[in-house]
Amino acid sequence: MPRALPTFLLIAALFLATGAAAQTGASAFPSRPIRLVDPFPPGSVVDVIGRLVAAQLQQAWGQPVIVDNRSGAGGTIGADAVAKAAPDGYTLLITTSSTHAIAPAIRKQMPYDAIKDFTPIALPVRGTVVVVVYPGLPVHSLAELVRYAKDHPGKLSYGSAGIGTISHFGGELFAARAGVDVLHVPYRGGAPAASDLAIGTVHIMFDSLGTQMPNIRAGKARPLAVMLPQRSPQLPDVPTVAEAGFASMEFATWIGMFGPAGMPKELVARIVEGLRQGLTTPDVREKLAALGQTVVMDDGATLMKYLVADQKRYAELVRQARIELQ
Repeated sequence: MPRALPTFLLIAALFLATGAAAQTGASAFPSRPIRLVDPFPPGSVVDVIGRLVAAQLQQAWGQPVIVDNRSGAGGTIGADAVAKAAPDGYTLLITTSSTHAIAPAIRKQMPYDAIKDFTPIALPVRGTVVVVVYPGLPVHSLAELVRYAKDHPGKLSYGSAGIGTISHFGGELFAARAGVDVLHVPYRGGAPAASDLAIGTVHIMFDSLGTQMPNIRAGKARPLAVMLPQRSPQLPDVPTVAEAGFASMEFATWIGMFGPAGMPKELVARIVEGLRQGLTTPDVREKLAALGQTVVMDDGATLMKYLVADQKRYAELVRQARIELQ
C-alpha cells in the first residue's frame, strides 16, 4: 500500500497547482464578452472615453467589450454593481473621483467601501477642468469674475452635472477660495447644463474641457482659466488659475479603471497590458487630447494614492462649504 505524502508536500503541491491555474486563467483572459460599467449618463466625457477604451480593448483582445451605462445617485449605482460582481475581470468600472472620493464625502450612507470593495487597476488618463462663463456676462478674466460675483452677491449661478459631481465641487471650490456667494443649479448630466450655459440660463460652469470645447469653439462659452498647474494644449491662450492669481483653485481630475475586490495580480496585469496597447497609439492620444484628456497610464498603486488624497480633500471641502445632498 503506497505511503501518504507528508503534509508539507501536499500543501506545496496545492500551492503550485493554484498558482498554475491562476496563470492559465489570466493568460486565457478574455474568453467571453467583458462588461465595462460607466456609472454616468450617455454623452458624458466618461462615456465618450469609456467607449473609446472599450473599442481599443476589443481590438486588442478580440472579444466584445460592452459599455453598460448604469447612472444614478452620483454614479454610486453603477459603481456598486461592480463592487458586488465576481472578481474575474469580466465586469470592470471606468469612473472618476465622483464615485470614489466625492460620494463618500457627501453621502451619509454608501452601498460600498470605495477602498476595500474595489481593485484599482489603472489610471489611464487625467483630465482638464475649465472655468467658462456665458458670453453675455461682462467678464473676461477670472479676477473680473470674482469681482463681479462680489459686487452681485447671490445673483450669479453655476451649473453642474448634478450634486456630488466634479463640476459641482469645482464650483464649491471656487466659491470657498474666492469668498463669493453663487447659486448652484444641478442638472442630470453635464450636457444639459452646458446647453443652458450657452443661452445664459446659468452663468458659470467648472466643467470638463471635453464637454465645453464645442461651445467654446462656437463662441457659446467663454473660457477664463484652466484649473490645472499647466496650460492646456487645446487652449494655449487661456491662463491657469495660478497665473490668474488663484493658485488655491487648482483642481486636478482623473479617470480610473477599477474591478471588484480580490482580482488576481496576473489578471490585473493582463488588463493593464490591453489598456497600454490600445491607448498609447498616436491616434488615440490625439482623440483623447481633443477631449481635454492626457494619456498617462499610471498603475493601480498610483490610482490608489490619488484616491486617498482626493477623499481627504473632498471631505475637508464638504465640511468647509457645508455641502449637503438636497
